[in-house]
Parts: sequence; structure tokens; C-alpha cells
Amino acid sequence: MKGNAEISIVPPFANAKVQIYVDGQLIATRIGPPYSVEIDLGAVAVEHRVAVVAVGKNKRAEWTEVINRGQHPLGVKLTYSVTGNDYEATVTASDDDPVVGVEFYDGSNLVGKFTSPPYRIAVPDSTVPLLYATAKSKSGAEASDYFSHTSDIHVESYEVRSIPIFVSVTDQNGSVKDDLDRGSFRILDNGSEAKILEFGKAFDEPISLALIVDASASMTVHMPHAVKAARTFVKETVRPQDSIAVFSIQSVPRRLLALTRDVETAADALRDLTPGGHTALFDAVSGAIRELKDEKNRRAIVVFSDGADTMSNFTFDELFDQAKTAGIPVYAIAFGELTASQQDLGRMRLLAGETGGFVSTASVDNLEKRFEAIEQDLRAQYAIKYQVTAQVKRREWRAIKVVLASPKLTARTIRGYFTP
Repeated sequence: MKGNAEISIVPPFANAKVQIYVDGQLIATRIGPPYSVEIDLGAVAVEHRVAVVAVGKNKRAEWTEVINRGQHPLGVKLTYSVTGNDYEATVTASDDDPVVGVEFYDGSNLVGKFTSPPYRIAVPDSTVPLLYATAKSKSGAEASDYFSHTSDIHVESYEVRSIPIFVSVTDQNGSVKDDLDRGSFRILDNGSEAKILEFGKAFDEPISLALIVDASASMTVHMPHAVKAARTFVKETVRPQDSIAVFSIQSVPRRLLALTRDVETAADALRDLTPGGHTALFDAVSGAIRELKDEKNRRAIVVFSDGADTMSNFTFDELFDQAKTAGIPVYAIAFGELTASQQDLGRMRLLAGETGGFVSTASVDNLEKRFEAIEQDLRAQYAIKYQVTAQVKRREWRAIKVVLASPKLTARTIRGYFTP
């Protein structure tokens, strides 16, 4: 089986709460009939374990089924033979997407390439401190593994890190794409291919949001429209597991509400906005970064402003460095005068582009749709954790690039991070 499949469950007792798992990951919860869910098994038929748990009052039932048994996803394991003084890559793949080649790398140098097994390479005297093996399948998917003879590579020469990122994908029309599989993604960390450890959709992962609404004097006429659109965004975006903080842009930015899960309180905080003063836009975004910097969830900052910064203590360069270090996506809706200033609009686009967000321009007529586009982008993100092994220095900037299988698609994520 592959592609979309519908699972329908008939619990053995009434009033059951049903949870559906695929490969150990909870993908849906149903608290009443119909107990059904559509799952995406991917474009290639590989082995998946589907589990269903039904819970009622003093009752519990479980069911497990393995789909496509024996059809393993693309994987590679690199081992070293002391007697033969060679390395061998053991590769698994599905019948639908067979392996077409295996490459061996000493760091970034290609030292061996094979198109059929055995995938084995001899290296004299075990002089290679770290060797990679990368297997590629017919569809273009890749998997990697490495072997090191140096037990303390974590401390002295190399650092192995797991990096979590959230990726948004859009097509040529700017529409979000949420139906891609793991094989559609490649991650380059400072130019070197990274090994994807975990891949999934981020829809069910909690998110911590900071919403910043311009309440300077120039917003007096349009404040009702902005408040209405922002309140709708809060009510339709923030779920029970999410948190939101609310800020206003004025001469001195105000945090109207600290992070909370109370949607109604957040919406009420927006309703009380009274326009006045100047536009300390950079200071407001800086405050939102401080609010979210220690959050472990997904994070995002959403900014609505009708004017360029006129009052901040922080310069744009200082704010840009803060945002780059924090790695929090910034989404901005430009309204009114801000849309007319190419320099100021360009700054916001630079800030958003660096962090994985985007900037859109709005009028009174389409303001709610612009907020809705941000919500759709956040809900369609992919959660990816990848592994990188590299020689690094403390506080070194590492560039991230996401490469997609189709040139018709565009990926957005943070452009990099600083090592600890």
C-alpha cells in the first residue's frame, strides 16, 4: 500500500476515545464516531506499523497491523572490518524504489562510488578519522551513515548535533504544499549533506506565538479593521496546546499580555487597543524575541504595521542580529505607508527571509486574508530533525539550505544557526 489510505475503526465498546498511531507517532484522536482517519503512506510502499488504542470507562483495547511487511525504507549502516581493513555499507530499500548507488566520502572528498553490492571500500591503515556512506535510490532519495575510529570526536575534532527545523513549502502560485514525503527533502548544513533523523508534519506540534499590532497614531482610522482581523486570527489559529503573547507598537512598545493559552483573554487584549504615539517597530519585535527565546515549542512572530520605524532604541542591524541568533520566524503584514517605502519594506523582507517567514502587503479589503495566509503557512510546516557531524568552532555560524526534489517548489526555513 502507498499513497492515501483511510482507516476506519469499530471500537468494541461505546463512548470510546480512539487514538491512531503510525510508526509510533500519534496522528489522530477521535472522541466520537465516525472513528476514521485518512493517512498518507507516502509515494513508495514501505513497511509501516499502524496501531489503534481505544479507551473507555475502565476499558481499553489495542490493535496493531504491519503494512507492507518487509518493504523497508531507504537506510544505510556503515561498519568497519578489522580483519579486512575495509568499510562496508549495508543498505535497505523498498522494491518500488531500489538503490541505484552508494558513495563513500572522507569528509567532503568522494573516495568511492558503487552501483551494485557489495558496497565495500578499503582504506589503508585506518587513517580516515571519519568516513561517510551515502545511499541513493531510484527516486533520488538519500540516506547516510558514518563511522569514526576516534572515540572522542565529540570533544576534540568533530561535533555531532541533532538540529530541529521547521520548513514551509510553497508552489509557483504561492500556495502551501503539505503533501510531500521525506524523500522530497535534502538538508545541507554549511554545504554538507546532513542525515535526516526525523520527518513529519508539524500541524500537531504546539506553537508559541507573539502577535504584534501597530497602535501608533497613524492607525486611528484603521484600528477597528486591524483589531477585527487580529482577533479572528487569534481565535482561529491558537489551539488549546498553543500559547500566545500580545504586543502593541507605540512610542514605547507595550506587552499587553504575556504568553498564555487563554484565547479569549488574548482576543480581549486586542480589543482594548487605543492608537497613539509614534512607531517603535524594532523595539516591539525585539521584545517579542525576548518573550519567545526560551520557548521549546515551535515559535513565530506575527507583525502588523502601517508605518516605518520612527522611535526605536534598537537599530535595524541590531534587531537583525537578534532575530538571526534567535531563529524565530518573523511574518509581517505591511499596511498603509509601509507598503510605499521600498527601503523599509525591504528591511522587513530581509528580516522575514532570514528567519523563514514572509512579508505580505495588505489593504482594508484583504487584511483578514493576509492573516489567514500566515495561519495556513504555520499549519502546513514540516518538522525535520537532522544530524550533522562537522569540525566546528564555538559560536560559529552554520548556514542551512533545504533542497527540494522539484524545482517548481520553494522551501522556507531559518537560514542558519550559531553553534553553542
